[in-house]
Formats: sequence, structure tokens, C-alpha cells
Amino acid sequence: MSYDLLPDHVPAELVRDFNIYAPPGIDEDFHQAWATLLQEGDDCPLVWTQANEGHWLPTRTSIIEEILTDYSKFSSRSIILPKSHSADHGLLPTTIDPPQHHFYRKTLNHTMAPASVNAMEADIRAIVVSLIDAFADSGQCNFTQQFADILPIRIFLSMMNLPEEDIPQTKYWADQLIRPDGTISFADALQNLKDYIAPYVDQRMGADGKDMLSRMVNTETDGRRLTRDEAIKLSIQVFIAGVDTVVNFLGFVFLFLARSEVHRLKLSRGEITAADAVEEIFARFPLVTVAREVTEDMEFHGVQLKAGDMIAAPTPLAGLDNSFNANAAEVHFDGQRRNSLTFGRGAHICPGKNLARIEVRIALEEWFKRIPDFAVDESKPITFSSGIVGVVNQLNLKW
Repeated sequence: MSYDLLPDHVPAELVRDFNIYAPPGIDEDFHQAWATLLQEGDDCPLVWTQANEGHWLPTRTSIIEEILTDYSKFSSRSIILPKSHSADHGLLPTTIDPPQHHFYRKTLNHTMAPASVNAMEADIRAIVVSLIDAFADSGQCNFTQQFADILPIRIFLSMMNLPEEDIPQTKYWADQLIRPDGTISFADALQNLKDYIAPYVDQRMGADGKDMLSRMVNTETDGRRLTRDEAIKLSIQVFIAGVDTVVNFLGFVFLFLARSEVHRLKLSRGEITAADAVEEIFARFPLVTVAREVTEDMEFHGVQLKAGDMIAAPTPLAGLDNSFNANAAEVHFDGQRRNSLTFGRGAHICPGKNLARIEVRIALEEWFKRIPDFAVDESKPITFSSGIVGVVNQLNLKW
């Protein structure tokens, strides 16, 4: 571990060898890898890593909540690590703070209102059923490729009225923003998405379409509509969330259920509803790690922060933090809701949370009708990736 160019205000004893894109132990378990911060940081509410241009890491979920809710001290103007990538980001509304944020959030809330999302339930169910029926009789599946990778994207592109044949290329660009592998620069991946979505925005601005993209770009909020540039940036942000986050939630939900017979039985016997199961599993396996930029010099939990410092807000810690939930590693299907950080906190709480819940709930309902008992195919290795959103890279199931 290099201490070269360690900032003057960072004590050497707070430095940890921790890369958010490759936390220690990621090959074995994504959440346990992140939980090493809970163990190392028993006496250190905040630690520093030199990785990714240097930034702070909280070791308590309560501190993550503070970071996500106090926009006056922790700004969203930089949300990507390393910080130099944030300069290329600039998407809406994730990179702006209240009160400017409110206009874009109100537009999104209108577009993704519960009534609009609930109206999609029959279409979502039909897609789920068609995917499961394609492999249910075979006794096995590559869950990632045959279900998780397809379901949310098909639903989202249907809602946006975008061509399904564009899935492979657009998902690649989105992945390079969230989990870059070096095959294309962050700036180029973002520009490619902008070039892709711009013609659809131009086509639908001022038109009378009923799809989500049309409604979003034509919604009037506080007496005005989105400009073309705003519409493109907002559309890309919605697109990235729509094609990535639920994909990865599904992987962790079904990996957990495949490994836990007692929880499978409660679902298959109807002892718990799919809706309640989803809430509990979501709360145990949060995935998202965004960042914030410190706005002023200050002391924060006994640590000196400087304006311009970057600080991560890793929600995966919440799934195993016993100070946030008693016996946090245990998943209880007993009807009592645990504290959850899965959809974030504060002004930027996930606007697509209702859609995510519906998609995963319906997936469980229809899956357990057809495949009530299943297990991990242990002959094929399970690996994980870390980044802005955590991933089960490939999950193979058998029954």
C-alpha cells in the first residue's frame, strides 16, 4: 500500500488498503467483503483509502445516513469515484443538490408515480411468465443470462418504447459507467449513451406519446418543461438505473433463496407473501455505493475533513451492521421489517423503488408457482463484482 501523496490532514493510522471496485474477499462474498470495514473500523468511524484518487470510507451505517441526507455538507456534485470521473458524469438529477434538484425530482416522481407503475403489472407478469416457462421443464438454468439479465431490461425498454435489439450495446455502455473494465473510457461510454438517446428525445419532445420517455420529456413542472439537454441527461440516468440495478437485485435475491431451504419453504408454503419476503431480502442485501463531495472544512466524527474531499456512502455495509439491525446477518421472515438503506436516503432516494419492488415480487410469485424448490449448481463457480452497484456475475440454478 502506497502512502505517496497522502493528504496532510489524513493521519496514517486511518489509512486502509481498500478499493471499492475490488474489496478484500470479493471473490468469496460481496457483502462480507464490504463488511471488512465494520471489523477494521471498530475504533475508527471513518477511514481513508488511497485507492481511486483517495477518499474517505465510513464504517458505520449511521454515518452513511448522515452523508446521504445532509446535502449542505456532502454535495452530490461529485458522486463517482475516482473524483475525476465525476467531471464527465453530469447526469440529472443525481449530480445536483436541493433546491435545484426539486424540479427534476418532481418530474421523475410524476413519470414514475405508483399509479403509472402499477398499471404495468399485467405486462410485467406476462414477461416474467414467458421467461420462466422457457426453462422450467429443463431442471436447470443460467439464471443470470436466461432471466435476470433479460427481465428488467425488457420491462424497461417496453416502458420507454425503445428497441429490444439495442439491449446488448446499450447495456455494455451502461456497465462501463457503473463497473468500468477499461475497455472504453468513462467519458466515451457516457457520450455513446447520449448519442443513442438523443434522437428518441428529439422525436418525442412535443409529441403525444404515452410511453415513459414521452411522458417524462413532456411533463410540465413548476411552469416549465425539460430542455433538450436536460431531457437527455435525465433519460440516461433513468436508463442506467432501469437496466442495471434490478438485474443485480435479482441475482442476490435468488442466490440467497437457493442457499436457504427454510426461507424457500416459507415462500412455497405461503407462510410469507412475496411482497414481505422482498422487503426483508432487499434490506439484507443493499448493493449501491455512491459518493459525495465534502463542501467545507469541518470535524466530522472526530476526523478532520477538507472541502473537496470525497467520501463514499456504501449501502452494502447496512446489510451486516449489527448497530443498524440486531443480528444483521440473519434474514427473518417473521413479518417484522428491519431497517433498510437499500434505496438510499434523503433527496436522492431511488425514484424507481416501486418499480423494483413490483418486478422482484412478481418474479418470486411466478417462480414459486413453477419451481418451488431449487438450489445453486455448485459445479459452476459464483463470483461477484463491486462498483457503484454490486453484482453476482453468474448464477446457475438446478431443480
